[in-house]
Amino acid sequence: MYRLLFCSVLLLLIPSLVLAQGLSFGLGVSAGLNVPVAQQDQKSGSTFGFRGIVKALPVVVLEPNLAFSRYGDPELDLEGVTSDLEGSKITSFGVDATVGAPMGGPGLRPFALLGMGFYKASRDQVGDFEKGDTRFGWAFGLGSAIGIGPRMAVDIRGKFNMISAEGSSSKKSVFITGGLNYYFGGN
Repeated sequence: MYRLLFCSVLLLLIPSLVLAQGLSFGLGVSAGLNVPVAQQDQKSGSTFGFRGIVKALPVVVLEPNLAFSRYGDPELDLEGVTSDLEGSKITSFGVDATVGAPMGGPGLRPFALLGMGFYKASRDQVGDFEKGDTRFGWAFGLGSAIGIGPRMAVDIRGKFNMISAEGSSSKKSVFITGGLNYYFGGN
C-alpha cells in the first residue's frame, strides 16, 4: 500500500513541478561511510549510490536515489565464543528533497534534506527482518554542494536514516558521503 501511494504521489508531483519551473535536472554519484547508531550487531561499513536531480522550485530540489550499503562484520566480546556473523546489506530506493541550494553554478551551496524511501536489509544468519523484507524509512541531514563550474559540483552530505522494524524497534545509521553532481538544462 505504501509503495503504491509513494509511487503515485511521485508520478503526479514531479512532472507538474518541473514543467512549471522549466526543465532543470542532473545526475549524481556518491560513496562514503555507513555508521550504525545504537546497534551492537553491526560495525561501520561502506555505501555508494546514484541519484537523479530535479529542480522542483527555486530552492527545492528533488532527488530520486538508489543506494547500496553494507555494514561491517561485528565483533562480539564473549569469552570463548567466536563469531562468523556478517554485517547487513541494505539496498534503498527513495526520494530526498533538498532545501536551500540552487542547482549549478560556482561556490559553496549548503542545504538541508528530508527524505523517505524503501529499504531492503539482508543478512543470512539472523531473524526475519534480515531475510530481505522491504521496509519504509525516513532520512534527514545536512550537506553542501561546492560548484566547480557551471555544470558540476562536489557534493558532501551527512544523512541520518531510520528504517522501521517489527514492533517499536528500528535500524538507524548515518551515511557520510562525498560525490559528484552533473547538471543538465537551465539553472
